[in-house]
Amino acid sequence: MVKNASRLAIAVAAASLFSAGVQAAGFKINEQSAAGAGRAFAGSAAVAQDASVVFFNPAGMSRLEKSQASFGFTYLQLEGKFSGVRTDGAGQNSDLAASVAQPYGEAGTYNDGGDFMPEKVIPFGYYVRKLDDKAAIGFGIFAPFGTSTDYKQGSLAGGFADETQLSTIDFQPTFSYKLSDTVTMGVGIDIVYAQGLLSKELDLVPLSAAYSAYAGGQAINPEDYRGYENKFEVSGDDMGYGWNFGFMWDVAPSTTLGFAYRSEVDFELQGKSEFKTNTGVVAYSSAYNRVVPVDGATGTVAKQDSRVPLTGPRSATFSAAHQLNDKVLLLAGATWTDWSSFKYFDVIATGEGIIDDISGLGNNYIGHIVEKWHDTWAYSVGAEYALDQDWTLRAGYAFDATPVKDEHRTARVPDNDRQWLTVGATYNVNDAWSVDAGLAYLIMDKSEINEYNYDLTDTQKGYDNLKGEFEVDALGISFQANYRM
Repeated sequence: MVKNASRLAIAVAAASLFSAGVQAAGFKINEQSAAGAGRAFAGSAAVAQDASVVFFNPAGMSRLEKSQASFGFTYLQLEGKFSGVRTDGAGQNSDLAASVAQPYGEAGTYNDGGDFMPEKVIPFGYYVRKLDDKAAIGFGIFAPFGTSTDYKQGSLAGGFADETQLSTIDFQPTFSYKLSDTVTMGVGIDIVYAQGLLSKELDLVPLSAAYSAYAGGQAINPEDYRGYENKFEVSGDDMGYGWNFGFMWDVAPSTTLGFAYRSEVDFELQGKSEFKTNTGVVAYSSAYNRVVPVDGATGTVAKQDSRVPLTGPRSATFSAAHQLNDKVLLLAGATWTDWSSFKYFDVIATGEGIIDDISGLGNNYIGHIVEKWHDTWAYSVGAEYALDQDWTLRAGYAFDATPVKDEHRTARVPDNDRQWLTVGATYNVNDAWSVDAGLAYLIMDKSEINEYNYDLTDTQKGYDNLKGEFEVDALGISFQANYRM
């Protein structure tokens, strides 16, 4: 085994599954209601207008006048751009001959990654059954976490992030009870299925290293090693469990306060790690200044069982709703998210193989990335205007701080503070049916990146580097139908 195949070690070590969410910071998703989207989700834990209250605050279920069903989707039109430079770490190794040409970034070889944020549709559905005037039960199906990014093949960022897919489905049964004329409570259980895939391109023999090996007498053509030589991919799934509860309190006839808490959800995504080309795999060994098979013989790299630990963070939401007059409802809210629970992202081998040995990290680690996110607050304000008995108009503004520290921003998480401007409307078709629509526009700061790889002590590993700037634009369109029984 060639344990000094340093370029391969660095390439695998940067594996990371999640990139920035769009509606919420980190990898949370907020697209669970069209009516909520129209007011930037302001006051969502303090109002009970339709069955989507199952998600925002189950205490509101017992406040609905009738049993209800709500279902809909959000369409996200996304665009992500990157501009910057990539540096080959091998070009800076002290053991390379000074006379060797060292085009660190291999100018002209890599592309900018194109639009790396594909469009997506996020569905949701809820049902609330009134048991009597005080009690109600409900059920929701929605996506609490998820994202997808896909850089164009051969991108500057490909050595740190290529394709990322995460999908989750939360099945949430809930119960609500009216404790008094002014106070209601609710509790729920989260049963969450998660499935993820990540890939990254591997520059196993950087061009500068190939020229060094050639100058050292190895019979190779350095130009054969321009760009990436392989791709690494890991996928897995798991079922996680959590809980949630909430309260609503009418502190005055026209004012309601709401509180909703969601617990963390732990996952162990079990799956396979693999090289897409798994035979004849070679890498540059700095110890020998040569290009060698990774297993010392044939270069065979079999799939390896692996796991990816991940925690969906806990959160607490505080909301207020004030009925100013017969026409105007004012709303505000703040949400705290425990992102500090997300310190590292690791890919760990659970079965026999050589990928973890090749990585050079030790302790069965295939990949290790330092995140060290910090807790955040998100704030929102909004208003609704009852135009007449059929139409309700709404608007909102939200500010959501990123949990990502500048020094640990990665190509998989090009996240930054974001603001949302939103508008929406509800139309009552008849006594049974109503429809909601919401439109949200993202204002997001540009994100600078200066990414390296790290070993298990969080010390910089090698010199591979991605430096540049990300720019993200997004427009969300939400639709929802509500049926009162």
